[in-house]
Amino acid sequence: MIMMQMKRVSLLILSALVITFLVAATGNYFLLAQNFFLKKGDMLSVRLFTGLQPGDDAGQEGPPAGAGKFVLYEGSKKIDLAAQATDTVIAIQDYKIVNPGLALLQYTQTAAYNEFDKEEFEKQLNEDGNTDLAKRVAKNRKLRVKEKYTCYLKTLVKVEKNSGNVYEKVLGDPLELVLKTNPYKLNYGDDVTAVLYLKDKPLANEVLMLYIKTATGNVHPQKLVTDAEGRVYFKLSREGIYILRSARTQVSDTKDADFETMWASFTFAFSSANELPNSYKEFGFGDKH
Repeated sequence: MIMMQMKRVSLLILSALVITFLVAATGNYFLLAQNFFLKKGDMLSVRLFTGLQPGDDAGQEGPPAGAGKFVLYEGSKKIDLAAQATDTVIAIQDYKIVNPGLALLQYTQTAAYNEFDKEEFEKQLNEDGNTDLAKRVAKNRKLRVKEKYTCYLKTLVKVEKNSGNVYEKVLGDPLELVLKTNPYKLNYGDDVTAVLYLKDKPLANEVLMLYIKTATGNVHPQKLVTDAEGRVYFKLSREGIYILRSARTQVSDTKDADFETMWASFTFAFSSANELPNSYKEFGFGDKH
């Protein structure tokens, strides 16, 4: 029993370090459900996380209150949910799930602004495959750049059953990730197909990042490129949380920012036992609510 407790403590510490790196160092915007495997009558809690500054604790904070909206697709129902803004995050807290099957939570954030060191922004562009724009940033004489960004985020949870097709629902966001296969019906080694849409049209030759965060505390990144029909394929190679995201940056056509970025992400979990260490504490987010 003591050995198991020690192993559990070590796992929590490692998970905290890895998730902090994932959030802070890669500029991800994503939704994280407290529990991806629910039962009818359970409470759904989901938090929004952001970050770009390496090692910055503020990377776990969400944008200001009122910056966006949550919509839950539960069965055939579309439910507008009020975001609960605290001193640390924007979240959906303890929403009672009443229907079995898959449930999709969408978060749409209105325009917000960030400022970054030029070299940091250039590095992020290179990581996202936007090398031409990165070269343009490098030639810019400014030491800091101002970015206007919007986020279009989704997370998919299972409520007792893996039925329903909300995972493939096209919601019409300007930049949108859609799954074409139900990850909760798949087994080890099976392929997941996703499509990236730009204004409802498949976007070809776009770099996406996939992060798999396992319960052992490791993060496994993969760089994917969409084909001519906007599709990418990846295997369910490990149990854990899957974070698929796209970042599309261009020169701003307005005077309020130097660049504009649209972020899209889709998160879900894979477990052969239909359970994971699902509390925020288990994944390194402490007691923040």
